Amino acid sequence: MFLFSGIVIVIFITSIYFYILFSIKKANLSQYDETIEPLFSDKPASPIHSELEKIFTTPDPSLKGLSKKELLLKARKKMDNGGTRVDIPSTITQGQLNGVKGEWIAFPNANSSIQVLYIHGGAFYLGSPKSHRIITNKFSEITNGVVFAVDYRLQPENPRLASLEDCKAAYLGMLKPESNAQKIPKEIYIAGDSAGGNLCLALLTWIRDRNLPAPTAAICLSPVTDSTISGPSMHKNLAKDAMLQAGVKPLLKLSKTKLFIGGRIANKVPLTDPRISPIFGDLSRLAPTLIQASNTECLEDDSRRYTNKARLAGSSVKLQLWANMMHVWHTFEPELSEAKEAFNEIETFINDIRKSKT
Repeated sequence: MFLFSGIVIVIFITSIYFYILFSIKKANLSQYDETIEPLFSDKPASPIHSELEKIFTTPDPSLKGLSKKELLLKARKKMDNGGTRVDIPSTITQGQLNGVKGEWIAFPNANSSIQVLYIHGGAFYLGSPKSHRIITNKFSEITNGVVFAVDYRLQPENPRLASLEDCKAAYLGMLKPESNAQKIPKEIYIAGDSAGGNLCLALLTWIRDRNLPAPTAAICLSPVTDSTISGPSMHKNLAKDAMLQAGVKPLLKLSKTKLFIGGRIANKVPLTDPRISPIFGDLSRLAPTLIQASNTECLEDDSRRYTNKARLAGSSVKLQLWANMMHVWHTFEPELSEAKEAFNEIETFINDIRKSKT
C-alpha cells in the first residue's frame, strides 16, 4: 500500500512537472517581437502628463495598516470617483442586456441603431461602468451611437472566466433585442481598455467560433493579450510605467514555474488558455481592430505581438503606438491633449470602416 501511494505521488509530481514545462514552452512568443512600423506619435508628453504620473507614484499614507479587503474596496471607490471627476453631457441610464447589468450612455442626439459594447479595465479586480464614464461618453460622441458599459463580475468574489461569460451574454443581448419595438443595431462596436481589452479580444474569437454576426469593428486601449507576462516590455518599461509598475513588479520576481502554477490555481485555467490570453488563440477571420498603446507601458509588447500574429493570420489589425504615455491615457480626457488626439484617431478609424462598407 505504501509503495502504491509512493508511485501515485511520483506520477502526480512528474505530470505537474511536464505540464508546467509544456506550458512554458508553449508561451514562447518571441517570433512576434519584430517592429511593425514607426511610432504613430513620437511627440514629448505634455507637461500635465508628468503631474498625472506623480499621482500614481506618490505613496498614499492613508493605505497603511489596511487589510487586503479594505485596500481592494478603497481602490475600487477611488477608481469610481475618478470616472466622475468631470461632468459629461451624456445621459446615463442603469439597465441590463440579456440579464447582465450595466449602464447605457447616450450623448445628445445619439442614434440608437449604432451601439457600442464597452468593457472596462481594472485588472479584473477593479473598475465599473462608473469608473469609465469619461471614456464611454467619448465613445458615444465619436460613434454617434449609444454605449452599453458592461458591469461584469469581478475577482476575487467571482471566477476569472465569469467576466467573459458576462460579456458574451451582453453581446448576445445586443443581437437579440428584448422588445419587438427595438431593432438589431445596424452597427455594433466592441471596445475595452486594459483588462477590458483582453475581454474584448477574447470575445471576438468567441463570436467568430459561434458563427455569430461579427461586430462592425473593435477598439482596444492598452489591452492585456498575454497573461504569462512574457513580453520584453514588462522589464524594459517597468520603471517608466507609473500606473502598472506597482502591480507588475511582484509578478516579475516570480519564477516561471511559480507564475504558471499560481496562475492556474487563481484562474482555474492555464495562463496560455486563449480565454484569458487571446494571443494564444486562432487570430484569423476577426473583425477589423484598432489597438492603441504606449511605448513606455509594460503592456507595449502585448499589443505589438498580438498585432503581428493577427496580421500573419490574415486579420486586419491597426496598431498605433504613442510615445511617453501612461497606460490607458485616454482616461485623462479632457485634461490631457494626447487623450483628445487618441479619440480623434478612433473616430477616424470608425469613419474609415463606415466608408469601406458603402
